[in-house]
Amino acid sequence: MSNILADRYHAKIGALLLASSALSLPAMAHAEETAAPAAEPAADSASGDEGTTIVVTARHREESLQEVPLAISAVSGAELTAKRIERVSEFAIKVPNFSALQQNTRVSGLYVRGLGGNASNDGAEGGVGLIVDNVFFTHVGFSWLDFVDLENIQVVRGPQGTLLGKNTTIGAVIVQTAKPSFDPSLTVTGTYGNYDAAQIRLNATGPIIADKLAYRLTFANSYGGAWVTNQYNGDKLLDNHRWSLRGQLLFTPTSDISSRLIVEHYDSQERNNFYPAIGDVTQNLDPNTGAVVSARSGWSSKLANAFGYTPDFNAPHNANLNNQDRLVARTDGVSNEINWDLGGVNLTSVSAWRRLYFRPYNDSDYTPYDIYRAGYDVDVNQYSQELRLASKPSDVLDWQIGAYYLHEDLRSNLRTIFGSDSTAFFLSPALPSSVTDGLEYDRDGRLHIDSIAGFGQATFHVTPTLSLTGGLRYTYEKKSVDVEGYSLGGATLTSALAAYRTALLNNLGGTSGSAAGSYSISDSVNRGSWAWLANPAWQVTPNVLLYASASYGEKSGAANTSATASQASLVITRPEKSTDFEGGIKSTWLDGKATVNLNLYNNTIKDYQAARVDSSNATFGSYLANVGKVRLRGFELETALRPVPALGLNFNAAYNDAKYLDYGDAPAPVEYQVANGGASVPLSLTGYQIVGAPKWTLQGGIDLDQPIDDNWVLTGYVNTSWKSKVALINPRSIYGWQDAVAITNAGIGLRTQDNSWTAQVWVKNLTNERYAVAYSPASASAPITEVFGNPRTYGLTISRKF
Repeated sequence: MSNILADRYHAKIGALLLASSALSLPAMAHAEETAAPAAEPAADSASGDEGTTIVVTARHREESLQEVPLAISAVSGAELTAKRIERVSEFAIKVPNFSALQQNTRVSGLYVRGLGGNASNDGAEGGVGLIVDNVFFTHVGFSWLDFVDLENIQVVRGPQGTLLGKNTTIGAVIVQTAKPSFDPSLTVTGTYGNYDAAQIRLNATGPIIADKLAYRLTFANSYGGAWVTNQYNGDKLLDNHRWSLRGQLLFTPTSDISSRLIVEHYDSQERNNFYPAIGDVTQNLDPNTGAVVSARSGWSSKLANAFGYTPDFNAPHNANLNNQDRLVARTDGVSNEINWDLGGVNLTSVSAWRRLYFRPYNDSDYTPYDIYRAGYDVDVNQYSQELRLASKPSDVLDWQIGAYYLHEDLRSNLRTIFGSDSTAFFLSPALPSSVTDGLEYDRDGRLHIDSIAGFGQATFHVTPTLSLTGGLRYTYEKKSVDVEGYSLGGATLTSALAAYRTALLNNLGGTSGSAAGSYSISDSVNRGSWAWLANPAWQVTPNVLLYASASYGEKSGAANTSATASQASLVITRPEKSTDFEGGIKSTWLDGKATVNLNLYNNTIKDYQAARVDSSNATFGSYLANVGKVRLRGFELETALRPVPALGLNFNAAYNDAKYLDYGDAPAPVEYQVANGGASVPLSLTGYQIVGAPKWTLQGGIDLDQPIDDNWVLTGYVNTSWKSKVALINPRSIYGWQDAVAITNAGIGLRTQDNSWTAQVWVKNLTNERYAVAYSPASASAPITEVFGNPRTYGLTISRKF
């Protein structure tokens, strides 16, 4: 009787999903290569598997991780679940030379070897691609929410432009969600932790029509977890308040054809935009000696002069904000995957649409005064279509050819809204508040992209043990951007008072005279580019693989969607050009109980895109520009050992000599600008380590999966990731340095032999390290701020599988 009820339950859920999917997008077609679930890593005991093979799909084929001649790391969905690795930023505890900044939905970035982020510019594309279920995501905001119910994640290092989509010049993060299954199951997981954090995870799968149509429904939510209190009103800050729903249908009308439809929605309404003030630059220093040259009047001085207010720098417990509210983010997506076995070749079609909506509600003055709020309203619509033909595996030649099209519409509107205390802060306490109270100034940017590419990659098996892979891709892209500056609101003023407002608006817009910040600029570019790959590999023995690669790719020019009138010549930057050389060894030892993989790399990037300070607009201005040449050089070592079936050990090490090779015109740190000759005078960064790139990363872990009787298994893990000291603002600045820090996660629990019940007590950041993931430099109207990593969190998770 219970099986009958379960079957009816799954059929009802599947029918509902089928109806909603059909209404959402009845005719869309999308495809991916059929990919088997990645098995557990040799050092992963989350599911009790012993020495099974990790399967990856980074080359659009199912391949053993140890046989792929690339620098690639993979973590199975079972391990991600068991170790509560749910956000992209948390992948870094398992993957060497990878990190992710998730400050909020918009200010996010994926980094491989210290590079790849978008410098918080909506018109810039990341050098590290994010590919989820074969769909390339253009905007970093799509990575914001939790990734749950996964098959695996793969991080590929080095340019991947010939196969893996648009502008992957540094690497790619590949996420494979779990597929619908014809074997019915229902899993419910609940979590409760400190700071009143609570989660529910639910996934259900099963057949609708036997062997023809199956569904999968995944629901996730997270609430609570706030660990800072706003002194102004008692609101809890840095909380979780998100939920997501993903529905899938897998249609297999014949043994040769499959279609996978995915419909998903993500929603986040969180007070995650608290970045506390940790200090201010109050002294001008000599860049050569560090001696004090003079006093500096900045943010804290303005507050003292306007309100007699002394700011509190006891971060992160110094929240005292009158205008802080929740950031709202919503993402919707639809994709459809079709795979068709045509006999000698496989046809794959991948069609997708995705939308992002983001609205910030920031207290941008970091005080209890009503001074101003600023933030970017962002709307993104992305459409893509990919077609691929791939040969069946052969002893002589394996090949793939394809075409890719992307259309993107983006709007990014930087809104600055002035409050009743803004006149006293920005202009003078002697002026009436009506000069700026209620005034709004917008820098409204609109970007349109059409990109089309053709690509091919082939592997020639010279001998049974020697192969040569070559790839080529040509991309033609049209990009246009329009930016308007304008003001609205505010009281009607006399001509004398209006002059003060006009001066402030001219500073915001980079305009002059009577323009009062009003301007309209635009630019467009049509450009073609090539990407190529040469990748020889030699299987020296069945357990030892040697490989090398040379590759080239380009990241298209970034659009400054918030450019001022004074930046009219820099609306679209030049492309980044990445040339990479790598070589490595993959080896298996002790009858498969141990793996040792080593990769060496040397990657040079010309016309690197990075944020620059606008010296003509010191109060608010920054923009993206080409800053010269950088080079990444180092190694990545990954090892795993399972001496006995119940125990797994792993150790990773990465060294990253990431240098600016040519950056003579870098903006000087704020504290050196006066002695250096002013904000417009550069201070060279040539020869310095790149911002945000630690030289050393060490990782280690222990996994336990020990049966204690016929029914129960004791599970446990400890994972630690250590990173060396790193500059997060400017390597020549005395501010914004994060000392070397180690983050440790651990858990212990029980599960039944059939995984029908699991219970686990877990902790993240076991030693409660206080550390920064980002800093923002001081300016004339802002202090130095810090984005803190999460403190120690712990909880209990219980899961039931039916």
